[in-house]
Amino acid sequence: MRLLCSLALVLFNLQWSVFAYSQSHSAEMIAFDVFLDEKSVGTHSFTIQRSPNSIKVESNMQLKGRFWGLVPFKYTHQSTEQWEKGCLVNLQSKTFKRGKIINVSAISNQSVATIVSADKTEVVEGCVRTFAYWDLSLLQGDQLLNTENGKLVDVEIEAAQGQGVEGKSIVIRSSEADINLEYAADGKWLSLKSVLEVGGLLHYIRQ
Repeated sequence: MRLLCSLALVLFNLQWSVFAYSQSHSAEMIAFDVFLDEKSVGTHSFTIQRSPNSIKVESNMQLKGRFWGLVPFKYTHQSTEQWEKGCLVNLQSKTFKRGKIINVSAISNQSVATIVSADKTEVVEGCVRTFAYWDLSLLQGDQLLNTENGKLVDVEIEAAQGQGVEGKSIVIRSSEADINLEYAADGKWLSLKSVLEVGGLLHYIRQ
């Protein structure tokens, strides 16, 4: 009888450990429909896995359409980001843009980061962060890493004027573009809007 009780206790603890592990490492899926001037041009999805001290994010963007209704374009972007204690520690990305493939990689020990892109290798000090729209708490600092081209972009992040009490709106300003983001009261990312340099309004709407 004692043996059966002991076995039952072991099985219970094992099942609970597996459950606790799966819960702490469960993946969150976020997907957006992407529009260019009200025309559907594709999707952008994120898979986010969180543990107590780290985050892994996989991003997949697939766009196809026409600028001004005339000029065809195709754009794809896949990246994997590994974060620890609020800083990027590893990045691998691949982008297809204007008929060319761009690869970017970065590795960091949270004090020094090495960023390798198509045309250069750059070593920077301090905590590196990307444009982590998927987690409002990580959108901090005066520089963010563009995972498409490996460039550190000078930014200003501020609350948008006239934001409602039921959510939060912020704008990321840079020399490249202004990016407007909408979040629910619980921090859930809802939408993105940005005027492209080549023209047209890019708009994300959460599925």
